[in-house]
Amino acid sequence: MSDRSPSKPRLRGADVIRHPVPMLAFAATVLVLAYLTLVPLALLVYGSFIDEPGRLPIEASALSLQNYVQVVTDPATYRLLANTAVFTIGATALGIGLAVAFAWLIERTDIWGRNLLLVGIVVPMAIPNMIYSSAWILLLNPQNGWINDLLRQAGLGWLTFNIYSLAGMILVQGLSLASHAYLLVAAPFKMLDPTWEEQSAIAGKGVAATLWRVTLPSLKPALLAAIIFFTVVNMETFDVPGTIGIPAQVNVFSTMIYAATQPEYSGLPDYGLASTLSIVLLLAAACLIWVYQRQTRHAKQFVTVTGKGFRPRRISLGRYRLPLTAIAFAVVAAISLLPVLMLIWRSLMPFYMAPSPKALGLVSLKAYVDLFAGYDLGQVLRNTALMSITAGIATTLLAALVAWLVLRAPVPAGWRSMLNRLAFLPMAIPSIVIGLSFIFVYLTLPIPIYGTIWIIAIAMVTKYIAFSSGMMMAAQMQISPELEEASRLAGAGWGRTYRRITFPLLTAALVNCFLWVVIHVVRELAVAVMLYSSRSEVLSTKVWSLWLGGWVAQASALGVLTILALVLLLGLPPTVIRLRRKLRDLREAAAVPAEA
Repeated sequence: MSDRSPSKPRLRGADVIRHPVPMLAFAATVLVLAYLTLVPLALLVYGSFIDEPGRLPIEASALSLQNYVQVVTDPATYRLLANTAVFTIGATALGIGLAVAFAWLIERTDIWGRNLLLVGIVVPMAIPNMIYSSAWILLLNPQNGWINDLLRQAGLGWLTFNIYSLAGMILVQGLSLASHAYLLVAAPFKMLDPTWEEQSAIAGKGVAATLWRVTLPSLKPALLAAIIFFTVVNMETFDVPGTIGIPAQVNVFSTMIYAATQPEYSGLPDYGLASTLSIVLLLAAACLIWVYQRQTRHAKQFVTVTGKGFRPRRISLGRYRLPLTAIAFAVVAAISLLPVLMLIWRSLMPFYMAPSPKALGLVSLKAYVDLFAGYDLGQVLRNTALMSITAGIATTLLAALVAWLVLRAPVPAGWRSMLNRLAFLPMAIPSIVIGLSFIFVYLTLPIPIYGTIWIIAIAMVTKYIAFSSGMMMAAQMQISPELEEASRLAGAGWGRTYRRITFPLLTAALVNCFLWVVIHVVRELAVAVMLYSSRSEVLSTKVWSLWLGGWVAQASALGVLTILALVLLLGLPPTVIRLRRKLRDLREAAAVPAEA
C-alpha cells in the first residue's frame, strides 16, 4: 500500500491541477455552501444596521447603529435574556436528567421491561414539538385541562399546573428533549467498562453512590457534549415557546424575532431589530458550538472501553427493582402515551370534553372529514411531500459530496479544513435566523421563489446540511481508502470510482440520512413559519395556523396524521432491511433446485 493514504492527501497548490475533476467538484461545493450560508448571513448582518421599519436591507437609505443601541439600552432586552436563559437551562436540565436516568436504567441495570421502556422513551421523536405542545396544553390548560380537572375533583386543586407559563415551556421542552438526548447518551452508558462499578460495589458502595461517584464521572465528556449541544437546541427553538409562550406573553429570543417580523394589527415589520436580535442569538449559539467542538475533541482522555478485559454486565437493583420499574413506566406513560392519547381524543370531539363514558357518545370523525373536505389538505400534503423529498435528496447528496471531499479529495489540507468549517457553520445558526436571512436573500436577489415551496426546501438544506455532513463523514470513514486506490490503479477516473465503488457502499448510510432529513423537515416549524405563504403551506404550518385560528379539533386531527406518517417513516429502514433479507433468502432458495 502507498505510504500516502488517499484519505489524507498532502498536496501543494500547484499539484491540484493534476486532479481537475475533484478540484472542480471541490470548487462547486464551496460555492454552493457559501451561497446557502454566507450570503444569507451577510444580508442578515447588513440588515441589522437598518433603522427603518418596514424596509428590507436593499431598500434602506442609510445605515446606523441604532438597533444595537436600542437592544443594549432597552430593559426589555435583559428580561428577554433572563427568560431565554431560564428556559434554556431548565429544559436542558430536565431533558438531560431524564435521558441519563433512562440510559442508566435501560443500559446498565437489570430493570424489567427494558425494550418497552426503550420504545416509550423514543416515541416523542415522532411527534413534532408544536403538536407535542398542543397535547400538553389540552392536558394542563388552567381552565379545563384534563389533568388539572382530575386534581380538582380529587380535592388537590393546589397541585394544578398552569401550562401557560415559563415553567410550562420548560416542562414541555424538557420532556420532548429527553428522547433525543437519550439517543446521544445511551451508547456511552452501554459501552462503559463495568469493572470500575464492580470495584465500587466490592468497596461497600451502594447503587446510588456508585452511579454518582463512578459512572457519571467516567462519562463526563459524553455528558458535557450532550449538555452543550442541547443547550444550543433549546436556546434557538421556536416550536414550544411559540405555542405556549406567545399566548402567555412569555417571550424568548426566537419568539421576539418572529414577533418583530410578523407584527400584529397590521404594523410594519421591523427587520432591523429582528436582524440585531438574530445576531445576538447567533453569537451565543456560535460560542456554545465552539465549546461543544472543543469538548468532543478531547474525549479520548476518558476512554473506558479497550481491548483488555471488557465485559458488559448489568447492575442488580435488588429491592429497588420493582419501585424503579414502576416509576420508569409511569414517566414513560406521561412523556409518550398520555399526550398522544389526549391528542387522539381531542381530534374525535366536536368541542372539548374531558374523557368520560358520557363523552363517548359525541365521538366522531368529523374533524378528519373536515380536513380533507374544506382545508385544502391535498395541497398541503403535496407541498409537504415535495418540500421534504427535495430537501432530503439535495441535503443527502450534498452531504455525501462534502464528506468525500473533506476526507478523500486530493486537495491541500487547509482547503479541506475550510470546506469542513463551512459545512458545519449552519449548526450555529438558529432556525428562526435561517428563516429571516432567507427572507432577505430572496426579496433581494432576482430569483422568483419567495412565497413558494422551493424557498422553504432550500432553507431546510441549509438547516440540516451540518448534521447530515457529520452522518456521512462517519459512514465515509468506515470505507477503506484502499478500495478507491485500487480502482484508480485499474484506470478508473475519480467520478467512475465514486459511482462504482464508494456510492454503492454508502447506500445504507445515504438512505438513513435521507429519511433522517425528511423526518426532521416535516417536523420543522421555525424555518417554515417564517417563509410560507398561502400557496406554500406544509403540515407544520397548517397545524400552526389551525391551532392559532381556534380550530382545535382539526389541528389535533392533523397532528395525529402527522405523527402516524412520521412513525411509518421511522419504521421504514428496519422494514426495508427485513424485506431485502427475505428476498435474498427467496432467491437463494430458488437457486438450490436449479443447481441440483
